[in-house]
Amino acid sequence: MKKFKKSDINSKIFNKANKVLFFQADGVCPCIPAKSDLDDIEKSFEGEIEFYEYSVKNVKKINEDEIITHYEALPLPTTLFIKDGEIIYRLVGDNSKSTYRNYATKLLEDK
Repeated sequence: MKKFKKSDINSKIFNKANKVLFFQADGVCPCIPAKSDLDDIEKSFEGEIEFYEYSVKNVKKINEDEIITHYEALPLPTTLFIKDGEIIYRLVGDNSKSTYRNYATKLLEDK
C-alpha cells in the first residue's frame, strides 16, 4: 500500500479513479489482520484500484489528527472505498478478507 499524506487530501491525482484508504495505528490489535487482508487483496486489483494507508503517529492525540478528522476515520481501523474523490463505502473495524474483496469489487461495478 502507498502511504497517504496530508497533501493527498486535495490532490487531483488522488481524487481520480478508484482508491481504498485504510486508517490504522501501529500496534492496535484489530488493525494488524485488517492490514494483512488488504495487502493480500491489493494484488488482485492491481491496475484497477490504488490502495493507500494512513498510520496514526500519536494515538493519544488522535482527535487532533487533521487527516483522521477530515475523513471522520474513527474508530480504527477504518477503510474507505473512494471513487473519483467521493467516499462510496466505509467499513469500520476488522472485517473478513472476503468482505474487503466484495466492497472493492462493488467499487469497480458502481458507476
